[in-house]
Amino acid sequence: MGKIKLQDVKRAIDIGKDVLPFVKPAVDRFGPALIDWGQQKVKQAADGLGEAKDSILSKGQAIKDEKERQKSLEAARKKAVASSLPPISAKEFFENFENNVSGETDLSDGYMAIAGCYAITTMKSDREKDLSAYEDVYVGCGKSMGFSIYTQLCGFGNVDVYADFKFKRPMMILLFPCEEKDLKTRYEALVRDLQAEISYNKWDVLARSDEAR
Repeated sequence: MGKIKLQDVKRAIDIGKDVLPFVKPAVDRFGPALIDWGQQKVKQAADGLGEAKDSILSKGQAIKDEKERQKSLEAARKKAVASSLPPISAKEFFENFENNVSGETDLSDGYMAIAGCYAITTMKSDREKDLSAYEDVYVGCGKSMGFSIYTQLCGFGNVDVYADFKFKRPMMILLFPCEEKDLKTRYEALVRDLQAEISYNKWDVLARSDEAR
């Protein structure tokens, strides 16, 4: 940490009021699909034993369908990435946030203190130019987008995001400002289009699902 103290970040965080109302709807939507994933894999293996007769035709169709699905997912991912403001590296964002905060300033009212959603992506390498070719992604949102991102990089959010930042993996931040009333809709769309529910957002989904049991 730089000139900002951890206790000051803790004091400024109000997750329940700021983030979770927008996260929960997407969790409710994607949770069942993620929870059923393991069971589906087992069922698929069992069903496969009884489908040997049509295996050639069914496999051919499955391959075609999977290719179409992947093509559709890739198109959605690229479109979502292209709709972001100019991206910024996580390192540069962190430095900008701390350099724009004074001792008297409310942390949630500093750098990029506007409502919006964001995606923190972990890239394969610093040389990767295609921002949609990330290895992992986390989608978040907040009434103060800048502070919400900062808390992730400080370790007060997703543990995988924090670990990647701490160990200096190449990370980029995509920014999607929107009005506060549109946070829920924008968040859900980004989780879907960036396939975040099968990446770092899966832990949010599973945590919520465990709480619901």
